[in-house]
Amino acid sequence: MKVIGLTGQTGAGKGAFCKVLEKYGIPFLDTDKTAREVVGKGSPCLLELCRHFGNGILNDDGTLNRKALGNIAFSDKNELEVLNSITHKYITQRINLWLSVQKKLGFCAAVIDAPQLFESGAVNMCDVTVALIADEKTRLSRIIDRDGIDEEYAKKRMASQNDESFFIEKCDYVIYNNGSEKELEEETVAFLKKNILHFTEDK
Repeated sequence: MKVIGLTGQTGAGKGAFCKVLEKYGIPFLDTDKTAREVVGKGSPCLLELCRHFGNGILNDDGTLNRKALGNIAFSDKNELEVLNSITHKYITQRINLWLSVQKKLGFCAAVIDAPQLFESGAVNMCDVTVALIADEKTRLSRIIDRDGIDEEYAKKRMASQNDESFFIEKCDYVIYNNGSEKELEEETVAFLKKNILHFTEDK
């Protein structure tokens, strides 16, 4: 089974890329979703975060207050590194388990959708890497619409990430996603044809 690592900045369209994969029968793991799961109420990961960042990152019901944590981590590079070092190990455990399941199910390929693909070390599980890139204005609009957050917080989140040159330099393939969904699908299919043996567009 070929493991594809998908990465890129927030708002670049990784979710849209994954929808195309799903259309062609290729499973993907959204590590943003996994990251939300590992910090569930009472989880070992959340307890470890509280030990470092304090209980001020919790809501009254004991669940994680993402904005409170984000305001700390996205404003201080050192704190962001601590956040990532804590969460990545729990996420990596989930990725390994998921990949083993997909292999047993007989898929020819599986995709790890990970904004922190390189920082987390998940890249070491991958056979090929691809980055989604989009211009800043497009990404900002997508983030605000998708997450329902204000422009200031969206910009803070964007500023905490690597610039596009990081992804262009490190990834095997780069797909620019400033256009339509149809254009993205065409680019995605072209990528799959090059990288997955016996890939067919028959759905």
